[in-house]
Amino acid sequence: MIVFIHLLLLFSEKEKRETELVVDSTDDVIFCDRSQHMNIRLPPTRLQFVKEIKVGADCSTVCHYKGFTYVGLQNGAIDRIDDQGNVTSAFIELAKRVISIRAHNDQLFILTCMYGEPYKIHVYDLNGLQSYSWYHSDKNRWYHGNKISVLNNQLAVPDVTNECITLYTPAGEVIRHIQCAEIADTHVSLCECDDNSVIISRFHPAKVFKFNVLSSYIQWTNTDVSHPLTVRCYGRYVLIGGDYIKNTLISVINSETGDFYVLYTHAID
Repeated sequence: MIVFIHLLLLFSEKEKRETELVVDSTDDVIFCDRSQHMNIRLPPTRLQFVKEIKVGADCSTVCHYKGFTYVGLQNGAIDRIDDQGNVTSAFIELAKRVISIRAHNDQLFILTCMYGEPYKIHVYDLNGLQSYSWYHSDKNRWYHGNKISVLNNQLAVPDVTNECITLYTPAGEVIRHIQCAEIADTHVSLCECDDNSVIISRFHPAKVFKFNVLSSYIQWTNTDVSHPLTVRCYGRYVLIGGDYIKNTLISVINSETGDFYVLYTHAID
């Protein structure tokens, strides 16, 4: 199967943004923030189509780091795309479905799964060489949405099976398990918001909330977004992908207050 990465420009009327990647993957929208700007003053209001890039199979996740975009595929491969759009097919090959990729300190942290088995986190360098790996106890079968966040040099990974978030060192050592009953659903995604908190989406019942990993306190909850499937912080704002195939629904809420800001659709052909 050949699918397309849609390269889009995200911006408001007064403030032009960096390029953002959106992946067309069945019923999900996967965001990859390339901007690194945390002081964005205005929420995004429009998307401008730039180009399409072919990759080798159905996409599950996308990560941009130091001039390359890493696209995790459901056949276990990771394609690498440079900033000119050139694709290195199967830059990394794994035996199980790739569901999340996160880059940190020149390492790629890759979450894979196979139905009924624990998730596994693989660590690769930027040359595509594996360093080490470890098992993550979650066994839920939802394959889409961001599932690895980096907080203060720690990896936060949801464990829906055990209703908690696990914090790891980059070497794979468990720091602690943080109970979070609100993630008791198979359709869960998360992203870092600041040094001590993450934004979490839950598909059913539909909910997006900000969770402090130090205090285990939910700072705000938004239930206005229907069918949230994936989340990504973009400066002070949270982009939420959801709904279904042709008219992709993208919501924007304030990451500090949880207030609903804007809702718009972008048809992906």
